[in-house]
Amino acid sequence: MEKLKPKPFQLWAWASTITIMAGAITAAFGYYPLYNYIFLIGNTSLAIVSWLWNEKSLVFLNAGLASIYLVGLINHHLG
Repeated sequence: MEKLKPKPFQLWAWASTITIMAGAITAAFGYYPLYNYIFLIGNTSLAIVSWLWNEKSLVFLNAGLASIYLVGLINHHLG
């Protein structure tokens, strides 16, 4: 069986995943709007990595989530 070649940007993908986990932890403790910023950073970063990997479903998922967090932050700051 042929061994799979690892995808590039693994460190970036793991850092993004850890950032999203940190966002989930801050959300669990109710640190609003801080967790929105953390999720926005993590999902935007993972969307970029997914685009570099040409993984369209992951780009859609993470860009969509980042957009939702951005809209939430805009609503928060505009009242």
